[in-house]
Amino acid sequence: MAQEFSLSLTPHSIIHATVIVRGFTIYLTPDLISKVTTLTLGIPWRKEDKGDSQVAKIKFFLEGEEPGEDKNGVRRESLPYPWSEVGYQLIKYISFEGRYSVVYGYHFRILEELRFGVETPPHQRLRIPYFLLQSLIDSSIKVKEGNSQQLAHHGLIRILIEYSLQNLRTPLTWSVFK
Repeated sequence: MAQEFSLSLTPHSIIHATVIVRGFTIYLTPDLISKVTTLTLGIPWRKEDKGDSQVAKIKFFLEGEEPGEDKNGVRRESLPYPWSEVGYQLIKYISFEGRYSVVYGYHFRILEELRFGVETPPHQRLRIPYFLLQSLIDSSIKVKEGNSQQLAHHGLIRILIEYSLQNLRTPLTWSVFK
């Protein structure tokens, strides 16, 4: 199902894509992803927002912790325990980066929030649903290029399909649909 979803995903902008799965259309937006995952909407999050990312990277490390700098980021294995593994999971399943050995500045925006439990006001929170939509789009492009290893977000795809099925005029269940 995830491959069919990815192959039929059509991006229209950075905040909108459509998917036609077995005859019905799903309109993907950060708002929909927020609704089905209960992740809070917040400020848009783009990899290109380097200023905020660099500040988060600096704040992430405590006194005495030495990041292993790489020309593009920080070597993941230089993160203190357990953050190397958390960084790996973030890279593999959220940002869908593919280069698992380097943690980039934009990853530190999430890592900082996770490590320090930063309770930011809603209007300043990262917009993870926006980022997940971008990741779905990136995954779709890679799958269409023939790299099925890059298929990601199976759980999110199922949640999006189930939500859409429940909101049809005649609601369907996953077991009937699949």
